[in-house]
Amino acid sequence: LSSLRTFISNNVFGNACFSVMNPETLITEHYGPTNVRIRCHLGLKVPSSCELVVGGEPQCWAEGRCLLFDDSFLHTAFHGGPSEEGPRVVFMIDLWHPNVAATERQALDFIFSPGR
Repeated sequence: LSSLRTFISNNVFGNACFSVMNPETLITEHYGPTNVRIRCHLGLKVPSSCELVVGGEPQCWAEGRCLLFDDSFLHTAFHGGPSEEGPRVVFMIDLWHPNVAATERQALDFIFSPGR
């Protein structure tokens, strides 16, 4: 990940993890904490009954494909399938929003560094 120059690695707004959503799960509508990032979901296991809605627009995950979205917009996710479908699994990584300049990134890294 450190070789990705757009990966947010030096402040609390950056994250990289596996996200697992079990069948019959709803993540209620919410906003991300900031608009300085773009969230990337790489679909690893995506049952057909899963959906992400961002700003009122349905989005679809696909296995082996990246889905990029601004999580500062109102969004929700759900897996409406039966238990036999198994979980939805994505690798989630936070990238700098392209409108955030390099000097702004440095300032944000300083202000929001972990443990500060």
